[in-house]
Amino acid sequence: MTAETKLPWMEHDAYREVTAYPETYDAERFSLRQLRSAAEKAMVLFRGWPFIFVDRDGRETRAYNSRVETEADHSSFRGYPSFERWELHQSGLFFHKILMDEDSHTGTRQQGKVIGFTFTIYHVAEAIGSLWRLYQALELPESELLSIEFRYTDMYTRKLETLDPRRASIWTSRPCNEPEVGRRRQLPLAEWRASDADIAAQILVELFERFGWDDPNLAVIQKMTHEFMAKPRFS
Repeated sequence: MTAETKLPWMEHDAYREVTAYPETYDAERFSLRQLRSAAEKAMVLFRGWPFIFVDRDGRETRAYNSRVETEADHSSFRGYPSFERWELHQSGLFFHKILMDEDSHTGTRQQGKVIGFTFTIYHVAEAIGSLWRLYQALELPESELLSIEFRYTDMYTRKLETLDPRRASIWTSRPCNEPEVGRRRQLPLAEWRASDADIAAQILVELFERFGWDDPNLAVIQKMTHEFMAKPRFS
């Protein structure tokens, strides 16, 4: 992450991060204009706020020498620390980082050191659904491999919990044994687009296994990702 920031990133430890990049590397593969246009086309709403937010007024989305980025602070209207940042570089490298609500929201913080089952499903699903649209807008060839990597920090002793028990049952209470948890997939752009909800569910099963859940219910998770990604809206 680049150094230009006014937000208190160093004051917190628990973040959700996503990195994506195409197989073919060229430091100036895309122009800044292409980056901005593609990001706007990928500003899809699966819930109340897009994974890739572009401020068309230019206050939070800015162009730099070799990248376009947004840094947004939601703390004032949410009433608790909440901020995020994404960067899209001319090489096609994308990076997104957001503070985990589970550690900053008073209601979830009272439950201890947890990671939310539904929050994580939404995060993985909306990232995949937004990113294949981003690289499609950048006119990446259908057959080119696209890597998407998820990374969750400050996970040691953290438990996976269903903050809304009506959504699904988790048969585990074992804490995570690693400081970080992550998964990565490299697939052709066409496959990301055609099977986004199923790929998201597969990644989620692998993530949840790392919190001591020996047999996550793939069918339940697939149902949730398909429902969540079924009706995207565009800004």
